[in-house]
Amino acid sequence: MSNNAQTEVKKVRSTHALIFELEYVAAKTRKVEFEAIKSAVASKGVELTPILFSRSSMSPLHRAAVTDVLLCSGKKADAIEKAVAEVDRTVADYCANEAQLDEGLAKLIKATQARNIPVIAFTALPADIANKMMSKLGLDAMGVELLIPEEVKDSFPRADDWLKMLKQCNKEHVTLVAVVSSQVACKGALTAGAACIAVPDEFTSFQDYSGAKLVLDSLSDEKAEAMLDLTLRM
Repeated sequence: MSNNAQTEVKKVRSTHALIFELEYVAAKTRKVEFEAIKSAVASKGVELTPILFSRSSMSPLHRAAVTDVLLCSGKKADAIEKAVAEVDRTVADYCANEAQLDEGLAKLIKATQARNIPVIAFTALPADIANKMMSKLGLDAMGVELLIPEEVKDSFPRADDWLKMLKQCNKEHVTLVAVVSSQVACKGALTAGAACIAVPDEFTSFQDYSGAKLVLDSLSDEKAEAMLDLTLRM
């Protein structure tokens, strides 16, 4: 590593950080995925309901998500390339053209940055799509760092994924606040030592968020400063 690069690393080091799910917390993409998968599996004779979707893995990887829905419906998960491509296209279009930044998250980001604490968005999306969403939401202009994990598994992000992401962005030893929307993300973050704010959506609201500092219907339900006071342990 060059001296300049080492200097940059030292500059961005801090004792605290806020990290959130880009597609599910910032832009409510899971509803879009549901509608896209529902349309895609209809050709396989499957009527996807919110309950069936909630009982599936809801993997952020669309091939795994489509496969699991079909298997849960008693169907064969073969010849699914067209269905997966349909979901990929729908989600990519939403990310680039329709996504809107959650108002409560926007306030939380600004309040966090006012305390000179870095804010990071992580994603399971491909890099090109994630960057388009960052631009569409205005997060890049706000100074939010985008973290694209080196590996995304069918079930993501579990504890080992969190640890790898924290190492990747040099935040292994910080006081971390994670804003998440699912049990998998919450349990993984807690195991990695984070304080969690859970914001379930209509498909994940029944899941277990034991250990989270807050479980909210919306980030707008609490004042940003109150959430930071509770979770950052300044």
